[in-house]
Amino acid sequence: MTTFNAAEQAGNYFQTDTSLAEIERKQQKAANTSGDPVKFPSKILAVSVFDQAGDVVFVAEAGGSASGVRLSTNQRSTTPRGPQAPLTCLAFAGVQSNSVSHIYSGCWDKSIWRYSFQGTTFSDQSSFLAHRDFVKCLLVAPTPDKQQILISGGADGDIRFWSLDGQPVGSIKPGARGIECLVLDPLSSPDSPAVLASTSKQEIFSFSIPALQNIAAHRFELTPPIMAHATSVYKLHFDEDGDLWTASADKTAKHLLRTEGWRVDTTLTHPDFVRDVVTHGRYGWVITACRDENVRVWNMATGDLYHVFTGHYEEVTGLAVTGDLVISVSIDATLRRWSLAPVDLRKAVEEAKNPKLLEQEPEPDVDMGMLTAEEEAELRALMESEEEETLEKIAMDQQ
Repeated sequence: MTTFNAAEQAGNYFQTDTSLAEIERKQQKAANTSGDPVKFPSKILAVSVFDQAGDVVFVAEAGGSASGVRLSTNQRSTTPRGPQAPLTCLAFAGVQSNSVSHIYSGCWDKSIWRYSFQGTTFSDQSSFLAHRDFVKCLLVAPTPDKQQILISGGADGDIRFWSLDGQPVGSIKPGARGIECLVLDPLSSPDSPAVLASTSKQEIFSFSIPALQNIAAHRFELTPPIMAHATSVYKLHFDEDGDLWTASADKTAKHLLRTEGWRVDTTLTHPDFVRDVVTHGRYGWVITACRDENVRVWNMATGDLYHVFTGHYEEVTGLAVTGDLVISVSIDATLRRWSLAPVDLRKAVEEAKNPKLLEQEPEPDVDMGMLTAEEEAELRALMESEEEETLEKIAMDQQ
């Protein structure tokens, strides 16, 4: 018969009380309508702006679907659930042609899923095996011969190149534990487009894309790594000046100056992992997504925190800027939008300083049926496993 001493029993009771308190906190917070939430059937892991007008965004769902939302009407379109595992990332091709466009999404099943759309109407889907572990990031990029290729980064540490119809054309093995983000350098020459990649170790490096027909035989040369963070660099973002902003598991977002060899100019400190970072050049804002459930707005020039948008009740996983809006998505299965227009932002700041008592709103009807209990547990376990590995890496670096 199993016995427990008093300390063990007290610990078990404490954990139970803590868990119940956390559940109650999230249930209470889930009732809020901050950010005009759009609810989805499952957790959201990524968001990207789809059309040139900026009115349509797509999200990658843990339930295995890529879903579009027209922001002006909240009209939604959803792909059939082909993948039986979470989708992690998104990339688009052909959107500017006003004909058939394609959405690519990386998946936990190690595949890339390809969806065809006429406008925002789904027409077809297919998939191809891409990596030895789950796909973490995607990028559609131009080649010097005016073609487009799909580039993928995996948890296996590889970077792979594909034609837009899914045929393999080359790869890079940089020796990383995992590729977290791929982004095109907007100031690189069209004759030698440059891509920056960040890893789960801490490195940021770049490479140039050759002509499509030369990729298979090309010997890629990686630049010496930029070492701006202590551990995983989740996101890379270029601002309108061509400088780089980074989001990391070391609980910071940083501004790296191009003209000074990517020297760190500004560090934005957070209470938890920083999952994403974007900028709004017109108003001079930097916006960050944090694991603590909040979206923060910072003054780009000074690095001062200006406002914190609260509303999500789980980790914020992605951001996108369109017009005067920043769009945020979360593990809480909601997409929310926040206005960055000066008058709206000032109003939000004043309301945060002088909160008013709000009537209790009904708890949102978030149907999580797209994921089974086992799949929900697997999603959480994998995210926690990755976070534990990151924290261990930080501890080792500090010794």
